Amino acid sequence: MNNKIIFVLGILSILILALQLFDQKPPAHFIYNKSDHQRNNDNKILLANIKEKSIFYKSDFASHESTPEVHSATAIELDNNNIMAFWYGGTREGHQDVTIFQNTWHNNTKQWGQEKSLLNRSLTRDSISRYIRKLGNPVVTRGPDNSIWLFYVSVSVGGWAGSAINLTRSFDEGKSWSPAKRLITSPFLNLSTLIKGTPIHYSDKTIGLPVYHELIGKFGELLKLNSKGEVIDKIRLSWGKTSLQPIIFTNSPSDAVAMMRYQGEAPKKILTQTSDDAGLSWTPVKKSTLPNPGAGIIGITLNNNELLLAFNNNEEERDDLSLATSTDQGQNWQLARAIEENKLPIPDKSKQFSYPWLLQTENGNIHLLYSWHKSHIKHVTFNTAWLKQGEQQ
Repeated sequence: MNNKIIFVLGILSILILALQLFDQKPPAHFIYNKSDHQRNNDNKILLANIKEKSIFYKSDFASHESTPEVHSATAIELDNNNIMAFWYGGTREGHQDVTIFQNTWHNNTKQWGQEKSLLNRSLTRDSISRYIRKLGNPVVTRGPDNSIWLFYVSVSVGGWAGSAINLTRSFDEGKSWSPAKRLITSPFLNLSTLIKGTPIHYSDKTIGLPVYHELIGKFGELLKLNSKGEVIDKIRLSWGKTSLQPIIFTNSPSDAVAMMRYQGEAPKKILTQTSDDAGLSWTPVKKSTLPNPGAGIIGITLNNNELLLAFNNNEEERDDLSLATSTDQGQNWQLARAIEENKLPIPDKSKQFSYPWLLQTENGNIHLLYSWHKSHIKHVTFNTAWLKQGEQQ
């Protein structure tokens, strides 16, 4: 009798396991070559193709001297095709008066409005019930429900190595925002997690958030967030003390290229690695051929499947800001345009271009924002015809 019961239970266990395996969802893949708010509208695609016949380029400033210093811009396209940008500004980086600012570029007039303060230390303190010493890098994306998710860094104790990440959401296209909540990224005091790169999106409606650490080591990670903005997984990208601020290009539903700021000895080059399983595992980090003076980079996969990278084309200084493209998934890069060049006989640390952000909108235009001498957030918008003209020169 006992043997029969054991046999029946064993058969039932095998059947249950088989059913679980049969019902198991396939691994999540990247939502490939889809902008944060792209709708695949045939008319808009046709309009973009018509515009590509003419070269378009325009530059202006998103910030208007509300604070002595501004830094680390991020931006997203709104429902009405306007651009909403965010950055932090104050007396100087790390000062207690630093605020996260918000401003909107109007697509019809091609003009920026007046920036306004969105988040400060007090609002963050009240939301997460924790003392806040200073604020830092913001990063914006769309949530699975199409709400706007704004991540930003805060520090309670110490320097940037003591950072944590907060998330606030808007369900009305940036008109109002939810109280911030603190992401739980580590059981060890939940410290030293920072952001800079563009989030990536998965087929199961999770979000991949590239992050980095500066406590003890300097290395990159990829956080997986569910639809509530909770961390459900963490994947290590790099090791050691020299890699920071990862960005990720998605090249197919399963293939991706990661690149990172390099904080080490010469030769100073952008670091790179690849994944062929939708970011679950990564090849060892290696140095690319592109220079990096210990500065932030940004990149996107364009609608034509090319990769576009914004970076400082110099191993020592941030006195140059350039664009490069790749047509072979990041194996080789072609210098396309020098956006800024300020070659001084004696480098001036106050004269620099840094922390770029890239966004391609539904009409095919590309928007680049960056810190201009840390006194302004500069905005450049152009089409791929302008970009290709530079490659041919």
